Amino acid sequence: MSTPPGYSLRHRLVWLLTGALAAIWLFAALIAYQRAHHEADEMLDTQLMQLAETLLAIVEGGDVKDFVKELHENGHAHTVPIAFEVWRERHHRMQRLVVSAGHSGFAAEIHAGFSEIAHRGERWRVYAVTGKDAEYRVVVGHAHAARERLAREIGFSVLAPGAVALPLMAFAVWWGVGRSLRPVDAAAREVAALDPQQLAPLDERAPLPSEIAPLRSALNALIGRVNAAFESERRFTADAAHELRTPLAALKVQAQVALRAQDDAGRQRALTQVTAGVDRMTHLVEQLLTLARVDPANAHPAATFVDPAETVATVCAELLPLARQHDQTLEAELAAGCRIAVNPGWLSIAVRNLVDNALRYAGAHARIVVSVVRVADDGPGVPADERARLTARFVRGESDSEGCGLGLSIVARIAALSHARLALGEGLPRADGGHGLAISLHFPSAG
Repeated sequence: MSTPPGYSLRHRLVWLLTGALAAIWLFAALIAYQRAHHEADEMLDTQLMQLAETLLAIVEGGDVKDFVKELHENGHAHTVPIAFEVWRERHHRMQRLVVSAGHSGFAAEIHAGFSEIAHRGERWRVYAVTGKDAEYRVVVGHAHAARERLAREIGFSVLAPGAVALPLMAFAVWWGVGRSLRPVDAAAREVAALDPQQLAPLDERAPLPSEIAPLRSALNALIGRVNAAFESERRFTADAAHELRTPLAALKVQAQVALRAQDDAGRQRALTQVTAGVDRMTHLVEQLLTLARVDPANAHPAATFVDPAETVATVCAELLPLARQHDQTLEAELAAGCRIAVNPGWLSIAVRNLVDNALRYAGAHARIVVSVVRVADDGPGVPADERARLTARFVRGESDSEGCGLGLSIVARIAALSHARLALGEGLPRADGGHGLAISLHFPSAG
């Protein structure tokens, strides 16, 4: 199975933030360029109006011949980017009186005010104004190419600092992202340094961003569950090894006795003990496997609302032959209609272990009554101060039973995982005035 390609969070953040800054900067520069172009147009239009009004006042209030002479003398030395011309009405016809240096003159018909014209293959913005007596007309103009050049100069002056600042912003983003991710790198190194055999939680005192702190908490919770699983596995292995060692030694002894027996009767007795030992070993192994299945480290199957009466009836029917072998009475008092929240498989295991525990420890000729979900017997019972310890692993009651001491431990584990309550109390009354043992499971009900 191929591993999906990874990516660098640092590189991705740097590229995303730098790209976003560049896009915002370009958008702002475009807006600034458009505004600069608009402001330049307004400024130049105002300049055209002022120049036209000034020229008109000069030619109307002064000596036109002196003005024309001075203009021709100084025009070539001081060229301006604005072209202008002065017209004068003579004999009801407008005649061009003077033009600016380097200017060949506009078309004769130019209306008063602003207008756009084509002149010598270029677009011009012109402004015409006429005196009060309509004798003089002044026309000033500005080529759009010059306007565009001025707008580009303004735009470059706006963009140039940004172009220099953009790499600095990218470096600042790279440095800021790297510094912000240092705690993540430190946490990663701490996780990499963990000993698989002795997992320790990450240091909760180390500062982490609020977005990363839940990940550390989740890792610590996972480490806690893994440690619990390892501890449970170690405890289970140690307990299993301890409990298996004695039966295996007994089987070996009985097998050696059978091999050395001189007569058939002795050999038969030894083989009978071997068979009984194998049965005990089988029961012990089955209980150990069941205990491993309901260990909290394993996956928890989903609980559903079920009627336990059917499960109790099925388990009692399966274990009835075992009760008859010990001359015991196994009764089921069932009331259908009750629904409890539990996994059906776990319910079956719990009821089976409770009934089996009663059959093993109640003794011969005992009476065992199973209800929903309660198992009571009239056996020897257990003192109240010793009942709590019966749910521990490999703890047996005061009996000659051949149980392995895991049945109630399994039931207690199922109760804990199913959010149920396990209660041990007095069971059925005996003829001598005492009481047997009763074990109840209280599961969450469906109301």
